[in-house]
Amino acid sequence: MARTKHPAVRKSRPEPKKKLQFERSPGRRAPTPSSAQRTGGAGTSATPKSAWTAAGTSAQGTPAQQKKQRRPHRFRPGTVALREIRRFQKSTELLIPFAPFSRLVREITDFYSKEVTRWTYEALVALQEAAEYHLVDLFEVSNLCAIHAKRVTIMQKDIQLARRIGGRHSWC
Repeated sequence: MARTKHPAVRKSRPEPKKKLQFERSPGRRAPTPSSAQRTGGAGTSATPKSAWTAAGTSAQGTPAQQKKQRRPHRFRPGTVALREIRRFQKSTELLIPFAPFSRLVREITDFYSKEVTRWTYEALVALQEAAEYHLVDLFEVSNLCAIHAKRVTIMQKDIQLARRIGGRHSWC
């Protein structure tokens, strides 16, 4: 049976929950209680919290005015990740920044050999392309292992299994 597109059906949204209003929220003026609400006489400035909150509820507005405020748009979980995957699959640029990769290569070279002290730009780019290709290949195979285990998330054991099955050399 052929798949057909159906028009999008709009679901009615329930009313959003009321936001908590605290005494001194930024963007809200502190209401001044009337003299009838004050306790302690005319000379004291002490006011109970209930007087402030009672006066503050009338300044919030009606529920219709609160309903007009729109929340920022959020994509469903995974939508942005799939968009990034498609974007990176289309592109050909290197994904690891060049300067940190170059520093890492020089540090590893210094640790293993005191004779090699300089790298040409072309050698570093070739090494970075090979390293990124290896990592992408490893992630693809480990993703297949995760899918085989009926999971979406790649775990450490998937990467270990991918390296073991892949027949990699011991130095990988």
